[in-house]
Amino acid sequence: MDIAVATRNLYRFEEKIYAHSDNFQQAGVTTLRSMKQLRLALDFIWSKYGGFDNSRDFPKPKLIASPGEWYGGRYLSYSIHGEIHLVRNQRNYLTLVHELSHALGNDYHDRTFVDLEFDILEHVFDVDRGELEMAAGLCGVAR
Repeated sequence: MDIAVATRNLYRFEEKIYAHSDNFQQAGVTTLRSMKQLRLALDFIWSKYGGFDNSRDFPKPKLIASPGEWYGGRYLSYSIHGEIHLVRNQRNYLTLVHELSHALGNDYHDRTFVDLEFDILEHVFDVDRGELEMAAGLCGVAR
């Protein structure tokens, strides 16, 4: 699948499905959080998933409250060089997990990236994996 198409499909999935699904709202992944809560979540997730992928060692990223990067007519959160920059209106567990999946060495929104994001959402936030897979398929997310 083309990288641009995979990215567009994943972003559409995250914006539309997560925002309107009771399953995701009950799990609290789209609720805005304080930076303190997000740092605690980062520490917890990192203790389970962090650091080693394909024999490369990744240091735990630094979490930064940031104005973000201007893209597509709005400011977006991003991960780069061991830092996760979170925009004020995206300071939630979903965005943290998404950017953390990049920080763990997944540069593209391909199947490996989506599998890691879904694994974290399922095992840390108790999001139903079946609903994730079904909704992802409907949105054309890389599977």
